[in-house]
Order: sequence, then C-alpha cells, then structure tokens
Amino acid sequence: MLATSFNKFIGLLLVTLSLSGCIRSPEWTLFYFADAADKTDHTLQHDVIKGYYDTLEQCQAKGSGLVRIQGVTLTEQVDFTCGQKCETLDNNQIDCQQLMSDKDFLKQL
Repeated sequence: MLATSFNKFIGLLLVTLSLSGCIRSPEWTLFYFADAADKTDHTLQHDVIKGYYDTLEQCQAKGSGLVRIQGVTLTEQVDFTCGQKCETLDNNQIDCQQLMSDKDFLKQL
C-alpha cells in the first residue's frame, strides 16, 4: 500500500516537472539578418528568428557563431540582434523589452 502511494507521488511529481519545462518561455530571441532577402531591412519579423535562449550570452554566442560560419564580415551593418522578452502583438509585429545588436556585443569584448 505504501509503495503504491509512493509510486503515484513520484509519477505525479515527474508529470508536474515535465509540464513545467513546456510552459517556460525563453528570455532571449535571436534575430539574424545576414541571410535575409533584404539585408537593409532589420525589422523584427518571424522569418529572421534563429532561436530562443535562456541568457543573453547564449544568444550572442549563437549569433556570432552564425556570422563566423557563414563567413560574413562584421561591418557597420547589423547582422544579428538579441531581443529580451519578445512577444507578438495583435498586428503580427514583434515587440521586445530590450534589444542588443551585434555591435553592442562587440563593444563588450
């Protein structure tokens, strides 16, 4: 009887933990513009999202890695931006609480 109650408790605990991972939203969104059709248009759109990350450092590392892999030179043109706590508005525009461009990232180095 005790083993059955314990097994139910463990099962419920595992289900709760697995569901909590599914509803956790990422803190940072990577917007990557170097492979966009219009390289001068840096508006935040869904087609330039390249990933979601828990920390700014993870987002910037992925963005700079994509720049290096594609052999894109970092010029005055921004190639990626990390947005904090981004959400899609009713008009399908993306709004972020804070934006950090690759130029901001390079200043930190």
